[in-house]
Amino acid sequence: MNDAAGVTLRTLVDDDLDAYVALRAHTWGYHDRDATRAAERSRLDTTFGAFDADGRLLASAAGHHLETFVAGRRVRLLAIAAVQTVPTARRRGLAGRLLARLLERGHEAGIGWSLLYPFDPRYYARFGWQSLPTAVRLALPARWWQPLAPVAAEQVASDLRSALQPLHLRCAAGWSFTGARTDGPWDTWDALEPDPGQRVAAYALEDGYAVVRLRDEARQILTLQVIDASWCSPAGRRNVLALLGSYRDQVDRIELELPRDDALAWDWSDWWTSTTNDTRMARVVDLPSALAAIPAPCDLPEVTFAVRDPMARWNEGHWQLTPGRDGCTLEPARAGVATALDIRALPLLLSGAATPDAVTRAGLAEGERAPLATLAALAGGKTPYRAPADRF
Repeated sequence: MNDAAGVTLRTLVDDDLDAYVALRAHTWGYHDRDATRAAERSRLDTTFGAFDADGRLLASAAGHHLETFVAGRRVRLLAIAAVQTVPTARRRGLAGRLLARLLERGHEAGIGWSLLYPFDPRYYARFGWQSLPTAVRLALPARWWQPLAPVAAEQVASDLRSALQPLHLRCAAGWSFTGARTDGPWDTWDALEPDPGQRVAAYALEDGYAVVRLRDEARQILTLQVIDASWCSPAGRRNVLALLGSYRDQVDRIELELPRDDALAWDWSDWWTSTTNDTRMARVVDLPSALAAIPAPCDLPEVTFAVRDPMARWNEGHWQLTPGRDGCTLEPARAGVATALDIRALPLLLSGAATPDAVTRAGLAEGERAPLATLAALAGGKTPYRAPADRF
């Protein structure tokens, strides 16, 4: 694919590896090591590059296919990463063109959703991605941790994938945009295995699990860092918190990320919050595919609405939504509509991240409220949460 300036967009191949590794090193500071090269080589076929007329790599963006949960249903995900441009070619629209190409490819594959981690949320909002309030990171002094009765816990010494993946899938279905950890270059479990010398422990509990690390800080502060944890029932949550509380007299503080609607976040987010720097942004790639994967949690009426999406024109237009227990059907509306949405409103509503009123106040929707209420009801009470271990 060429433009008037002679820029070509294409998938990277083996001959591009040296240029791609050099671009990654310049942008992110990665060292050119054998392990780095092996990882980058394995991802070339999911990475697009922009090349000038002389064949020099100017920019790249990767679109990996993973799995996530939305409204309790496991779905395919277009995970966008490594968006980068050489300094001399910036502000020429190359990153935007690469993002559009990745969306087109995801649309062709019938993928409904995309996630990315932005360097600046305002930049990606221009292209239809929407920030989601997903997590609160607490660094809570251990003395403030409420002690709970001990709980039975099985310590997992190795092969976390086999021991914890079935439990993780049960837990992950309770939120939206939590990673399924089923395949792809970032399925998390290998990264959670402790390196030699690390003080890491993993525990399987009833309806929950936790992977923790003991970390020494300056001035002899000992921190229990929760590097991965989840639960799938109130009892499971209590079991995880009781396990963490068992370290109360051993450490100075306990550091963990929680869903924003967790009770600990309610109590302490105004007291002991630390910065996450991990904003998550979501986007609808293909609207019919996104909605087909979401079952209606109850009887909901048919509604019509219009969608604005200048970057992915296949999502634009007037739509009629028919909710169903096995998924929703979306077809072109045959009559006029009274509600209009920006594409950025849909991740907020369908993941339970924001109410119809909040989306309207933000200027992302206008018109009758009933279609917005139906879209919000499809979230089924689930809210967004993506564990820090699931970063790609």
